[in-house]
Amino acid sequence: MRLVPSVSAPIYTSSAFAIGLLLCDDLTPAEQNSLGNWFMMIGQVLCTNSAQQQLLNNRNKSSTSYNSHIINDNDLMNSANNIKKEINNIFSKYN
Repeated sequence: MRLVPSVSAPIYTSSAFAIGLLLCDDLTPAEQNSLGNWFMMIGQVLCTNSAQQQLLNNRNKSSTSYNSHIINDNDLMNSANNIKKEINNIFSKYN
């Protein structure tokens, strides 16, 4: 399916901007919020799907071992603890 037109990036971006502005005039703030979130969800689905497909394609093309990229439970727990510490440090500055 060829849904995306073959136009320059500035024209493509400007058209999205113009459509967004046009929709603002005819929709209430609640409708704008709902429709905007719906469009963002579509974008997130497309981005997630394409990112996973790119990852799989890259892995199929590469002959390197991916064992060094596997995250074990200890690494995950250490990362989570480091994030908790950082969050606590941030909140302690404001209390």
